[in-house]
Amino acid sequence: MVETATVEDTASGRAPGRPRDTTLEAAVLAATVDLLLERDTRDVTIAAITERSGVSRAAVYRRWASREELLAAALDSVRSGVELTRRGSSLETILSAYEQAAVAVDGRVGKLVKKRVALGLENESLRALSWERHVSRRRAPIAAEIRRGIEAGELDPSVDVEAMIDLINGLYYYQFVVRADSDDEETRSRVHAAVKLVWEGALRRPVAGVG
Repeated sequence: MVETATVEDTASGRAPGRPRDTTLEAAVLAATVDLLLERDTRDVTIAAITERSGVSRAAVYRRWASREELLAAALDSVRSGVELTRRGSSLETILSAYEQAAVAVDGRVGKLVKKRVALGLENESLRALSWERHVSRRRAPIAAEIRRGIEAGELDPSVDVEAMIDLINGLYYYQFVVRADSDDEETRSRVHAAVKLVWEGALRRPVAGVG
């Protein structure tokens, strides 16, 4: 077993100036991901994770206060951050970002995304942790781009940014996570058309009697 006292972050009480042991952290997360892919979730225990990773239980709990925290971190560790490449309009920018994200959610990553959805339905604590520490962060760049569209006059000022993200996310999740054998050009075209419908409903409308 590997033992270390450098895995805690400042919020957890780590002494200032002591760096986090990223090697230990990576080993634990990798072991957890492998086990999630191999086993029923109930069998992905802290004991199984410590055995697979070679990291002691004490060291694991110094970094993650609970099994749910560790599972949430592991499920997020395989996802890359949302990167926006500025296009001609906010709609084009967001469609491009979602297209890249959809391509990334395949094979191994896709299985883990589906597992996270299933786990969230079963475990309220895990769902809350995933949202608070991981999922909500991925929404920030999209929210910023929608607000940019509002400021540019492309979208109506009354648009509910969070609700709009929920609508777009729901379209992609349903098509690429819920539906079986849906990762094809026809599906992508259908999702693009649906997102455009959502976007058209949020476009800024001319004020009656003006212009």
